[in-house]
Amino acid sequence: MPFWATLALLTLMLTLWVSGRSNPDDVIGLLEQMLAIALGLVVLFIGRSLPLELLALVFALRLPAARRNHPVMERRQGSKDVLMPF
Repeated sequence: MPFWATLALLTLMLTLWVSGRSNPDDVIGLLEQMLAIALGLVVLFIGRSLPLELLALVFALRLPAARRNHPVMERRQGSKDVLMPF
């Protein structure tokens, strides 16, 4: 993919992301953010841009690790919770 096409797609991705974050309608905002993510994936996987791929790899390696056998939310036994465990 040419460099100008990569920049155009990244600009469109950023525009859609910002528009989706500031949209008062949640559904349309989520759709715009999903389209922005799809454009980002197109640039990463089809564009073969090594600096962007390395940036995505560094970001992925800095994500926190999931802990095994650890509940997401601790609940007290005496709490008045309306949720029933299945």
